[in-house]
Amino acid sequence: MAILAGYISLTKQPDSEVIRQLSRAFAGYPAKHLQRFSCPHGVLLQYDFDAYHQPAWLQDDSQIATLIGHPLLTHDREADLATLAHAAANRSQVLQDCEGVFCLAHFDRQQRQLTIATDPLGLRPFYWMPYQNGYLFSSQLSLFKQLKLPLTTHSDALCELATLGYTLLDHTPYTEVRCAYPGEIITISTAGFHSERYFDWTALASQPVPFEEALRGVDQAFKQVFAKTTQGTEKALTTLSGGLDSRLIASELLRRKLPFKAFNFSQRQSQDLDCARIFAEQNQIDLEVIQVRDTQAHSVEQKIGHYWRRIAHPDYGSVSRPQLAWSGNGGSVGMGLIYFSDKVYRAAKTQNLETLIHAYLEQQFAYLPQSVVNHARLLQDRLTDNLKLAFEPLLSLPLEKAYQLFLFLNDQHHHLSLPAEHIADYQMEFFHPFYSWKVLQYPLSQPVEEVRKHAFYHAWLKHSYPKALKAPWQAYPGHLPCPIALENSASSQSQWQFKRRQLVPLHDILSNWLTVIRFSRHNLIKKAPFTLLCLMHLLGIKNALTQLNTAKQFTQW
Repeated sequence: MAILAGYISLTKQPDSEVIRQLSRAFAGYPAKHLQRFSCPHGVLLQYDFDAYHQPAWLQDDSQIATLIGHPLLTHDREADLATLAHAAANRSQVLQDCEGVFCLAHFDRQQRQLTIATDPLGLRPFYWMPYQNGYLFSSQLSLFKQLKLPLTTHSDALCELATLGYTLLDHTPYTEVRCAYPGEIITISTAGFHSERYFDWTALASQPVPFEEALRGVDQAFKQVFAKTTQGTEKALTTLSGGLDSRLIASELLRRKLPFKAFNFSQRQSQDLDCARIFAEQNQIDLEVIQVRDTQAHSVEQKIGHYWRRIAHPDYGSVSRPQLAWSGNGGSVGMGLIYFSDKVYRAAKTQNLETLIHAYLEQQFAYLPQSVVNHARLLQDRLTDNLKLAFEPLLSLPLEKAYQLFLFLNDQHHHLSLPAEHIADYQMEFFHPFYSWKVLQYPLSQPVEEVRKHAFYHAWLKHSYPKALKAPWQAYPGHLPCPIALENSASSQSQWQFKRRQLVPLHDILSNWLTVIRFSRHNLIKKAPFTLLCLMHLLGIKNALTQLNTAKQFTQW
């Protein structure tokens, strides 16, 4: 599984040039991993590098169905696709039972109807646009730029990416292209375009569960995800950092007595490395340490793809599905509420949305630098307006609960988007137990004050995984501390102590500068002041990392 794309025109002749461009875009992938469906109404293409060792392409005389990721209705991905394909009458209900990370495309040849759907959090979204009497859609945003379509800049989206790190609503960097929402079904037929949400997160967040029952519930749900994802696996692959999320993944694999290989990507003399090593030694884990210069420069997906798959690793053949790993992504936000500072919490308790948005922007340092961005104040006001729009569907909840859900449906909704853009390069897929809605429903069921600062998370670990708490871990600043002292802690740093300004290589700054100078799609960056700031940063006169990152976000699309 990797990339899906297609172009459908049901009322007029499809544009043959669009189909040719799509076909050329997929021509670079190995033929053995390509699937193609063509009909008088358009084309559907899939690139699948077989990470799951199960196909996801169903085609017969009446329909064509395919997906990327795994719905996790059951352990069997192929069977799940068949269930979704044949569920025309109750597809919304079947989709509600899915707890995996995936997106689905289905074309009913007899009814001439295309259906595309995202998982409940939209973690593997579809991007789509009306074009040439039809609709163009893809699981990869960069494909639209690759097709050399007439795209214009969506300045609101660029502002959101530069300040928040993700886009709001259905925004993308291109005005013409939209992103599917979490839990959305889009239907395109001769009757036109129709969209609906099949998953009601607000209703789920409105269902309180007693604390002890929630602890038992989250534990059972987490273990059920593993029961599905580990079936038939003789040896697994995962990561092990100094934090709790990857440790919990490892702890459940240990509980199941399932052998696994673990990687740690950390800097020298870091608490991340020390904590991971101690836990690995206590539990006889096969841990391989890869020292990196900057832990934030690349995603964990990219790092595993490079060090595990590209470099012929001697253990590669021993893992049952070597292009499929277990990931702790989502745990710190969904279970630990790391973006819920005291100031944000107090603002939310006022039940005043403007007060909360102001506190959130301040917490995230989400402000455009006027020194390098044209119309920065106007764009900043637009950011506030779009945040209000993103909160609107959630305002039937108390504001502190609405904010908790806002993080799920916005920050986490886009958390895998950037790694997915490069999936053809690193060719790895991941199971994400913390993103299962059946797991997330339990921290959502609790009062926010019982979940913040890892409180619910720690209670769950003490209840079900006490052995995971016997080694020191790297706690988030301001959250419940680790009670176990780390030996030689004075000689190692936490991930929040490393100074990233010193980690930006000279060639990256020069490359960023050159991209900005050559960029012509919009004039939102002040090129002369940006040039001066680059020079001052290189000379050590000023830390211009914020301005450098802002310019990069404004020009990379």
